[in-house]
Amino acid sequence: MSYTNKTQPTAISPDAYLQKNMANKPAVQAEAKVLIDLYAQATGWPAVMWNKIFGFGKYFYQDSKGGEHEYLASGFTISATGFTLYNLLGWKAYEKEIVNLGKHKFSGKSCLNIKSITDIDLVVLAKVIKLSVIDLKKKYRVE
Repeated sequence: MSYTNKTQPTAISPDAYLQKNMANKPAVQAEAKVLIDLYAQATGWPAVMWNKIFGFGKYFYQDSKGGEHEYLASGFTISATGFTLYNLLGWKAYEKEIVNLGKHKFSGKSCLNIKSITDIDLVVLAKVIKLSVIDLKKKYRVE
């Protein structure tokens, strides 16, 4: 039995998504745009909306039955309390760098939550994103 990921790339642009869903939250829009630029520079890929996730690149993995699937390589989403940043390999591998990130919380292996980009060091975040993409490429086919 094959399955399809619920999270798929969509046709809406990140700017259109922000205008539609964050029209009354200009500060959130501004911070999201900073993160979009940071992720695009750190990964080398443009932002693509994967449902509500701002995704950058994609990687391909096999399920237990040998079926190949794709998922975003890196990205973030806007949450009710700020932003959730995704690291598909997990944040634990980057503990040494994250010590200097600033105010954040983990929620699960792959999710890091921040309230605002002003609470973190964006240079540290960019470094971790770059490292995680390099490491992802060592394990998976990445585009």
